[in-house]
Amino acid sequence: MKSKLLIVLSVLLVASFIIAGCAPKAAPAKVFKVAGMGPDLENPAWAAMYTGFVDKAKELGMEAKLFNASGQPNTQFKNAQDIATQEYNAVVVSGTDSSTANAAVKEFNTANIPVWILHIKPDDASAKFVAMVDAQNVGGNYDAGIYLADTYKAKGMTGVAAEITISLARSNGAARHEGFKKAMDEKGIVLKEVKEAITYTRDESYQFAQDLINANPDLSILWCNYDEAVLGALKAIEDAGKSGQILVGGFDGSPESLKAVKDGRINVMAIQPLYYHGTIVAQQMFDFLTSGKQPETVSTPCPLVTTENAATEAQKYLADCFGPTAKFPE
Repeated sequence: MKSKLLIVLSVLLVASFIIAGCAPKAAPAKVFKVAGMGPDLENPAWAAMYTGFVDKAKELGMEAKLFNASGQPNTQFKNAQDIATQEYNAVVVSGTDSSTANAAVKEFNTANIPVWILHIKPDDASAKFVAMVDAQNVGGNYDAGIYLADTYKAKGMTGVAAEITISLARSNGAARHEGFKKAMDEKGIVLKEVKEAITYTRDESYQFAQDLINANPDLSILWCNYDEAVLGALKAIEDAGKSGQILVGGFDGSPESLKAVKDGRINVMAIQPLYYHGTIVAQQMFDFLTSGKQPETVSTPCPLVTTENAATEAQKYLADCFGPTAKFPE
């Protein structure tokens, strides 16, 4: 009896191994391909944002690739054509400006590739996207403008203001200018001149600031609504021997600009969490592709780091702005 039982058990054991060996193996999890279209990845701010996108995408197990327009609309459109033919599951776009974003987004619409927008949205309503991530541009620039105006009043200043801005053809550029101008108008300060960036380099803003200082002996406020601009303007102010005579502020928040606030050289930075914005898009893409969760448009607040609070506030925004390895320069 025992021998028969052992035989039966042996047969069952062998059969179970055979069945297990023949059972279909679980299909490997799908790896989603996602693309990021940056307008100018040589610019530190855009580089930080799209680094956040790639880092988060890889953390989530997605394959991510960046395409750089280098500020050229034709390159941007060619990148869109390339992406549309390479079986990407989702793409995030920042146009070189709002009008040139239209063609790229429509290319993806035709290819049925879902589109996210980082900061610069198309201005054609027929160019469709599922969600957008941006900062509260009007509010952040308004708040910083009010801070500068209040400081101006407290110091007894009576001069004019000027602005160095990203292109007003960009949706975020127009919004930033709107916020700052509103603050100046409310406080009764004349916004004498506005310079629009072409190359977005520090050298360009240095030259803009020199021109503004030379043309306006009574210049008291210089607002720069992107990071490279405020750093270039700061150098021009210092080279002109105008430190303390011209209030200067900016938008974004790189390690260099935040340290300059800590050091009392820049009066205020309105914070735009660039790296964090990129991570938001990657997380939304993953949730949408894996579970169909519908993304929401996100507009983050822009807290102010000022000469008064920088000792405690500057450090905590470093990672959100430029990533977990960001450090103040020596």
